Amino acid sequence: MMPGFFGERSSQCFRIYHAPTGGVTRPRAVLLCNPGPQEYRQCHWVYKQLAVRLAEAGVHAMRFDYFGTGDSAGGADEVSIDRWVGDIADAAEELRALSGVSRLSVVGIRLGAALATRAVARGLRVHDLILWDPVVHGEAYYGQLAAMHEHIRLDQAYPISDHSDPDELLGIHCDAAQREALGAIDLLVEDVGLPPRAWVVVAEPDAAAHALAERWNAAGKPSTYDVIPDATLMRRVWNEDTLLAHAIPTAIVARLTGASV
Repeated sequence: MMPGFFGERSSQCFRIYHAPTGGVTRPRAVLLCNPGPQEYRQCHWVYKQLAVRLAEAGVHAMRFDYFGTGDSAGGADEVSIDRWVGDIADAAEELRALSGVSRLSVVGIRLGAALATRAVARGLRVHDLILWDPVVHGEAYYGQLAAMHEHIRLDQAYPISDHSDPDELLGIHCDAAQREALGAIDLLVEDVGLPPRAWVVVAEPDAAAHALAERWNAAGKPSTYDVIPDATLMRRVWNEDTLLAHAIPTAIVARLTGASV
């Protein structure tokens, strides 16, 4: 693993590059796009394991923190959806430079899947786009997180207080502009430019994700939709447990290396 930073000095993003370690090097690089900051911690372990497994299979892999999150520069009050989409494009160029290969696949989970889709729509060149439990409707996604936030506020506060910070969402700054940008996400109506192959994979049946794949197919842009039972963050009751997913990461590695699941 090779940690480092990319981007302009005043706004650098942190990344960890995983060089191939399995004795065979494939001409493929995979960029892993994190979920939103509210779900970042839960996904940290599974993304690290996925990157390690890809490297062991001979694939160049890289994970990174968006501006204003994790170990990257910037504060939570400085972030924006557009900025994160730009970070994905910059991370892709960093990975191409580190790996020396141009064949790039992008994996995004939850909000990261929506951000990756927008990056592709804005011109990011990729061979494969893998959307894992994607956020299709930003308004529904924000509503889910807001409901969890309120549940925790009422469950943990004693005595119960009427005070609630309108710019906080599950312990992370989320102001009006950020909430509006989240709510504006709707992959079923946004213009998208898709790579030759796109894969929508979910741990539980998801009508919106299925509709997304069907919409792309109807537009002549081949995509597949699969349900692979596994642990998921698409839950109705909030908890802070690590996402211990195994089946979907195994399927992702197999798909990107041509191996059988």
